[in-house]
Amino acid sequence: MTKLGHLLSHRLHTLLLLCLALLASCGSFEEKRIRELLHEKGFGSRAQGNATYEEYVGGSDWVQFLLGPVDAQTPGSERLAELTVKQPVGLDGTIFVPYVGPVYVLGLTERELAAHVESQLRAWGFKSVPLLQARIVTSIKVFYAIGEVGFKGPLPLAPDMTFLDAMFRANWTNLANLGRVYLIRPDAENPLVVDINFREMLTTGYTTANLQMRERDILYVPPTFLGLVARLLQRLLEPVGLAVRTLLGAAEIRTAYEVVTGERDAIYFRF
Repeated sequence: MTKLGHLLSHRLHTLLLLCLALLASCGSFEEKRIRELLHEKGFGSRAQGNATYEEYVGGSDWVQFLLGPVDAQTPGSERLAELTVKQPVGLDGTIFVPYVGPVYVLGLTERELAAHVESQLRAWGFKSVPLLQARIVTSIKVFYAIGEVGFKGPLPLAPDMTFLDAMFRANWTNLANLGRVYLIRPDAENPLVVDINFREMLTTGYTTANLQMRERDILYVPPTFLGLVARLLQRLLEPVGLAVRTLLGAAEIRTAYEVVTGERDAIYFRF
């Protein structure tokens, strides 16, 4: 090989190593960004708590404060009456407090919310802060139902709801395997999966596994073996059905066009 060939080969090798280094650095940079977004505990939401034990402010809730008539008429604090009007939690997790402005409230219980707003008013300059009572007037807490259920997606969580109540709220299809229903409590560190024989619970009344439902629980109802085969066939035949419906629709449009333009006589069937 000539000297020119050696030189070109060396430069090509150097360029290849440089490209590999750039690709490796890009991959590590993307992985670093992803690791920074991941969380180590909880569900991933900013508001955490056990709503069935003590209600807390969530992202879709509305809050309201109770205030005495005398407190709202105190000179210099007339605008505090605005707190008696219920208001939604903002996208950034704040509510508006007169004289103070936006106040972050996500995850606070009713008692913590009242104390927090009182402290904010006191820090603003109020010498005699009125005693507030906070209320979460509209609470939207949900659990999730997937699989062979009649109602998929987020469903409202009712007070004192158990697994049995959740199953009847979500309903189930004819293909559901009621002997193995999964109640999943998601967590980034220690997720919990409970395998429950719902059929046994219905036929014997044995309610050991009738667990208390919590916010953001996942209820997964799997199909039976024959149900799995039926769903597989449905997935396989769905593109064929779509193609047939598309062809039939195109044929109907063509026929209608020919009738309108006079290329084909309209035929009416009377019974």
